[in-house]
Order: sequence, then C-alpha cells, then structure tokens
Amino acid sequence: MGSTPPRKPSSRPSRKKPAGESRAQALTPKQERFAQEYLVDLNGKQAAMRAGYSERGAEVTASKLLTNPKVRAVVDAAKAARAERVEVKADDVLRELLLIARTDIGDAFNQDGALLPLKEMPAHLRRAISSIEVEQLAVDGAAIGTVAKVKLWDKPKSLELLGKHLRLFVDKVEAVVQHQHEDALGALE
Repeated sequence: MGSTPPRKPSSRPSRKKPAGESRAQALTPKQERFAQEYLVDLNGKQAAMRAGYSERGAEVTASKLLTNPKVRAVVDAAKAARAERVEVKADDVLRELLLIARTDIGDAFNQDGALLPLKEMPAHLRRAISSIEVEQLAVDGAAIGTVAKVKLWDKPKSLELLGKHLRLFVDKVEAVVQHQHEDALGALE
C-alpha cells in the first residue's frame, strides 16, 4: 500500500469561527452599526438610515435585519445588558403602569381646590403627571389669579397594557361548524 500525497491547503475561507469570536464580529460592519443605532430609540427605519442603508428601503431593510438571527441575537443581548445595567425589571414596568392606572387627580389639590405645590404632592402622583401648565391671569397688568392645568399620563393606555399582560384582551376566534343532517345521523350510527 502506497502513501497518499499530502493535501494542498484549501483556498476557500474556513466556515468555522475561531473560539472566542463574539456574535457582534459575525455581523457586517453595517449590521453592527444598525444594531447599535436600533438600541438608541428602538426605531428600525431610523436605525437603518443612521447606519447608512438607503432611506427609500429603510423600513424593509430594518424588518429584514431584525429577523436576521445574528442581528436579533446582538440586539437582544444588548437590550438584556442594558436592562441589567439600569436594573429595570418587568415588575418595575408593571408597577408603574399600575400606578398610572390607579392615580387620582384629586390628590393634586388641597381641600380648597387649589393645586398643591409639586413638593407637597405625593410621590406616586408626581410620577403619574405628564405635564403641568400654569398661566397667570391679569387684568390691566394686575394679577388676579392663576389657571393650572395638570395632565396625567394616559390611563386607558396603561390599563390596556396591563390587560394585555394579564391576557384579558385575547382575541377569541369562534369557529362555526355546520354538518349536513345526513352526516350527523351517520356519525350516530
């Protein structure tokens, strides 16, 4: 039996990734940039444009990139790392939604109906306020009072999000099955 000649090295690049190569390195530079930009505002179309993809096809490109397993893995890992860094948990989000849903605007006013100063408002109320507008009323240059408008974050939206989390609003599909009279009788025999 003769010996076999030595094999020539392949000119094709190896498909195996070196040990320790990160997922981010598996992405193209544009994909990596897209993943970073997506984390800024979670807006795929804008992230695609900021990453250098065509504005015309940015929405489709973003959709494709976000379904790419490599890109999705990088985005998900970065989001999880960010959540860990800022110590935000799903429970925190649900608590805030519940706080908004339960807030009573009456807590913003004293017994006389005057708006409380912010420092005197309960903390839970301050967290539920989206804006306060104060307007000074004057007649002939003399102040005669103020009008304060307090706007809370969207209570119905908070309730909707909580309801979705609790699966209260699951769409139900009703199937209507009609059998021919003969088919029903045949099934009984």
